[in-house]
Amino acid sequence: MKHFPGSTKRQRNINLSGKSKPSSGLIIARGERARREAERQRVAAATKIQSTYRGYAIRCSVRRARRADWDRSVGFPAALPPTDYSDDSLALLLSFCDAADTEDVRRLVFIISAFHLDDEPSSLIGLNLAENSRHRLLFTRLFRVLLVAVSSISVRHATTLTQALRILSFLSCAITYFPDQANTTYFETITGLIDRGLIPHISAFYPLETRTATLAIILQSIVLPLRPGIRANRPLAYANFVQVFLTTASLDTNLFSAIPVSILRKLLDIRQLLEAATQLRVDRLSPEQILWLLSYLIAFVYDPELPVSSHHLALQDRISSHPLYQKADITRPLDSRTICGLLAPTLNPILDAYGRKIRNQTSTPDRQPIVPSRAQAGLFVESEELLNPPEFVQRQLKNLLETDFISNFADGITWNWTISSSSTQTVCIRHAAQRFTLHLLLYFRFLEQKLHNRLFLARSQDDMSLLATLYHQVQKTHTFRDGVAGVDAILDGLKLTHQKAGGTAPQSSEWTTILLFLDLYCFSNIVMDDEEFFTFGDKSLQSNQLQDLVNFLKNLAFVTYFEVSEIESQVSDEPLQQLFTKPTRALQLNTRLDVAGIHGVSLPWIRNLAIRILRSLHRRDSRQKFLPDGFWLMKEINTEGTTHLIAEEEARQQELEQSTNIEESDSDSDTDDVAKTTSANSNIARRPNRRHERTLRHNYLAAITPRLGVIQNLPFFLPFRTRVSIFRDFIKLDQARRGTGDRDLWRLSQVNPFQDQPGTKSKHHGIIHRDRMFEDAYDKFYALGESFKEPIQITFVDSFGAEEPGIDGGGILKEFLSCVVQELSRTDTARSVPFFTETEDHTIYPNPFLLDELPGDFSKLENSSTSDLQMAASREAMDLLRRIEFLGRIIGKCMYEGILVEVVFADFFLLKWSKVMLGNDDVGLGVDDLKRFDRSLWKGLQALKHYDEQTIKDLDLTFAIENILRVTDSRAPTGVTQKIVLVDLKPGGSQIPVTSSNRLEYIHLVSKYKLAAQGKQQTNAFLKGLSSIISPRWLSMFNQSELQTLIGGNESPLDIDDLRKNTIYGGIYTIGDDKQEHETIKMFWRVLKRLRESDKRAVLKFVTSVSRAPLLGFSSLNPRFSIRDAGSDSTRLPSTSTCVNLLKLPRYPSETVLEEKLLYAANAGAGFDLS
Repeated sequence: MKHFPGSTKRQRNINLSGKSKPSSGLIIARGERARREAERQRVAAATKIQSTYRGYAIRCSVRRARRADWDRSVGFPAALPPTDYSDDSLALLLSFCDAADTEDVRRLVFIISAFHLDDEPSSLIGLNLAENSRHRLLFTRLFRVLLVAVSSISVRHATTLTQALRILSFLSCAITYFPDQANTTYFETITGLIDRGLIPHISAFYPLETRTATLAIILQSIVLPLRPGIRANRPLAYANFVQVFLTTASLDTNLFSAIPVSILRKLLDIRQLLEAATQLRVDRLSPEQILWLLSYLIAFVYDPELPVSSHHLALQDRISSHPLYQKADITRPLDSRTICGLLAPTLNPILDAYGRKIRNQTSTPDRQPIVPSRAQAGLFVESEELLNPPEFVQRQLKNLLETDFISNFADGITWNWTISSSSTQTVCIRHAAQRFTLHLLLYFRFLEQKLHNRLFLARSQDDMSLLATLYHQVQKTHTFRDGVAGVDAILDGLKLTHQKAGGTAPQSSEWTTILLFLDLYCFSNIVMDDEEFFTFGDKSLQSNQLQDLVNFLKNLAFVTYFEVSEIESQVSDEPLQQLFTKPTRALQLNTRLDVAGIHGVSLPWIRNLAIRILRSLHRRDSRQKFLPDGFWLMKEINTEGTTHLIAEEEARQQELEQSTNIEESDSDSDTDDVAKTTSANSNIARRPNRRHERTLRHNYLAAITPRLGVIQNLPFFLPFRTRVSIFRDFIKLDQARRGTGDRDLWRLSQVNPFQDQPGTKSKHHGIIHRDRMFEDAYDKFYALGESFKEPIQITFVDSFGAEEPGIDGGGILKEFLSCVVQELSRTDTARSVPFFTETEDHTIYPNPFLLDELPGDFSKLENSSTSDLQMAASREAMDLLRRIEFLGRIIGKCMYEGILVEVVFADFFLLKWSKVMLGNDDVGLGVDDLKRFDRSLWKGLQALKHYDEQTIKDLDLTFAIENILRVTDSRAPTGVTQKIVLVDLKPGGSQIPVTSSNRLEYIHLVSKYKLAAQGKQQTNAFLKGLSSIISPRWLSMFNQSELQTLIGGNESPLDIDDLRKNTIYGGIYTIGDDKQEHETIKMFWRVLKRLRESDKRAVLKFVTSVSRAPLLGFSSLNPRFSIRDAGSDSTRLPSTSTCVNLLKLPRYPSETVLEEKLLYAANAGAGFDLS
């Protein structure tokens, strides 16, 4: 056992012998060997350096000697170039020439001046190059040296610029004899010169009269290597030209400004160019290069024929008359249809590669995705490159839509291609054109509106609408026919990946046609009004066709909700359980963007497309029936006895979102320190990232809560009463979570407030004066926020200041809410402007000019600073918005408590109540909504559709709209003056005239502005208050007409028999063992049944404070409708306790007296003290 001294330090080892360690000699020997080795290496290195230097010095000496010999033999330098040369002199030059040496570059320019390569190929030099192998070898070496030389020459000086041009001229001619040199290196050299500003420097150093000849050198360096005469090497030359030259970003500014695209197009073989592009290895290109290539190809094929100057014509003539230039083969002329047939198959692989590149960039874990503000759920990953390509790229894509490409595309759908090919090839070309058009819609959102307009208006040569023709093609597909009958074919098609389909599988082709039609049909439902829709013209579908389409869309939507896991699992080999138990970020990386075998198509995009069309068609069917009753119901979705489970699903979804929001906030707090040191651009990049995550989370939620997703987005798949039951279950679950579900327990806590009851909430009490009801309610309850859901107690004070009696069993609350709701149409006392305004149909919506008319009195402008007015206006605006928000809470409280109120909202306003579910402010809003909003405006827009071009021009319309505001002005005779405000419907809209080609866009933008953009702040304030009480997800179960029913009850006649079955009797009216009603009760029901409908509703309102029946029938009325004996005095009027829905009915001697007293009391309009 060792002794532990208590110290952990290592003890010193002291050597007292004085002898050195045995290992010290070995260390000394090792050091000496290392020194000797280092010395040997130094000697060897010195020897190598000396050898290298001697070799270099000898070479330099030999070069100097050879330069001197060569200079003497050819007379360099001389004023004039040599008239002749020999192979020996050329070989001598190449033996010492250094392309980086300026003097050697001068020698190269000097010697190539002796070669007249621009002569006819049959000349002496041409024959030598064709036959003499040594001569040809020397010229090949010279060609390569010149490429290196011209790459290093500066173009910033006139002397070196001249040298570069002479070398280019020689290379462009020499390459016609050496076609294999038209490789990527050659075109990289040309693009390098252009990138370095060759053309701008030519404009700076050369006068206008000599500039044409100089630019011709650049043009021939591009055109001559691609001359059609070299057939064997032409495809390779064009392939290299496309791979290198047409992927350069500088051509639009550094080349096309001096040499127009139209000149190049006439000098090149466009057919060969497109064929070369199909063989391109696009995967080696960056997304930016692909965009430039796409735009250049479109420019070469479809660039508009602009007027060409004489300078450019002379430039073209110089090349076309060049001895070495040969025209393209014109035995197969390229008309517009043939070009359309060639262009689409060429560009599709390019767009596919572009989609893959963008997806890889935005889905790499260590890369922050860039997703701009547009948040349409499920669309293709939207990056900066997608939404904001370079201006030249955008211009070319827009130019494509201005050409006859769309009309040729429409002709192609009808099988009328003029190209000589087999039917199989024709089908392939048609599919390629459809896929190309779909890709444009998916990848380039800035084209969406314009492309939709062109496609919607497109007609074939047979005068057939493209939309109708597309549907005929859709009808012929097996996928559509089988999808109408069931979901199996749809599921199999959506599971298809691009790798399995290869982009050409018949099933993928069918889905391309179907999705293109659905996208266009979705747009047509926005721009078509009901009149056009129900005429069943060639742009609308027939009734039987609509039935098939709706059936297909129903099955498609069902699959996108209930088969998410099976479709998304096609990109991963992991078990499905792991796919949906992984963290959200890991799941996002596996989101498919090749659903149905089509690049850029995602499952949420298809789902959103189906939802938009189904909702639009359902709205039209609600206005004017074209489908049988019950057609919208989907039997596959069975919710019988499971409404409470759906409510629990909604609760789980809410918990999931809350936990995700917490994770996001935690992530934000973790990165606060980093954010302080990063730039504003980094912060902007993170915010779109979160929007992208929320968009893709929609796909995840659809996988775990499919029934809830269907109910929220496609509620008409279920009966209305079922959805009302689910809505009430949502509220009950929320009340239970907040501890306010048991009303009896809550009332007990109010009676004995000192006894602490578990699970109860403190009450909120308000004293409300009847003459200032809204102001008292706002002052007392606005600060509650979301707590306004909780039970509140109301005490009314009459005009004399006395508190009104009443036990609040729900009736006082109903009267309070009903009275406050009447304030929706009140006028703001300070500014005499109503919070809400009416349409021509007397439906209300937030006043769009409420804030626009600030700051108030124009006479105060002279004596107030602008900043003071802005601050005052801002405070006043915020106060108005808070009041509108409170009105939203009031409506939400009515719906939360199941209280029906007599107010009718405008359809387009109701449609926004659940807008957050689809992620679009104007979803579902179209031209038809203008009919009820502003009928005169609607008529004007309808007439605009049919005007000729001259009439539209005479109207002098622009993409702007005038708003006429009424503002207070004490200086005006009437105290009010008008203010006209011009609002652009699109950027620079006031400068853009409306024409026949863009009038549909104008109509759409006017509709969008009037129904969505105008008054957006007021609408958002109301919806903010509403959503604090009622979740928008709950409201998404109902369309606008059903929401109105949910607010105000059913307009159908009252079911007196149902009321009678669910009535409770008290006092002597209680039914005894004989099961017989009292005679007065029998008289009451006979009287009530024969009354007019308005009188029936008055009686019902007299007892329950609401004139409409509960949505689920009188069995759901709580407390139940009750009748109690009130004595035998026939002079008394009936009285009520609306708080318990109790009618106190005296025993009247006859039905006549009962009817008279009952109607008098029902129409008296008294409060709770009527008794």
